[in-house]
Amino acid sequence: MDVGITWHVRAARGEWSIASGDLALENPLRSSIIVSLFTDRVLPKEPDALDIGVGIKAPRGARGTAAADLGGWWGDMLEEQPIGSRLRQLQRAIKVEDDAIPAEAEAICREALQWLIADGVAEDVGVSARWSTVNASALEFSITVKRPSIDSSEIFLFSWAWEGLV
Repeated sequence: MDVGITWHVRAARGEWSIASGDLALENPLRSSIIVSLFTDRVLPKEPDALDIGVGIKAPRGARGTAAADLGGWWGDMLEEQPIGSRLRQLQRAIKVEDDAIPAEAEAICREALQWLIADGVAEDVGVSARWSTVNASALEFSITVKRPSIDSSEIFLFSWAWEGLV
């Protein structure tokens, strides 16, 4: 078991789960997925073709300003594979059609979860993203993980929202 993490969609942050005045335990795979999806990975200096297709532009601004911030975790400086995802990059996206941003979110989530396959934790990871029917500025994710030597897959559901989506 692993320490449980509760993800708060509206606040866009996670916190340790508490049960009976103590840290709650939960599925370690779920905790790993939460960290992988909702920790900010360093952003690329230039967007790729999929990013450009949804209106994401390269960070611009004076050095040291929020407009130029590539984010990330300082502990990733010497790592080959950074922790987290580029979901926050979608804050720069423009909702131009119903499928473009969910498709980009799926690609970002697959990238963030690729380590599960590389480390042998999973044989396969499937990602499905769609607009929420409850909140027009939120995406809902379905993460399906097929683990080695286990017949059934595990499915994890998450939501992610941001401000300023037009």
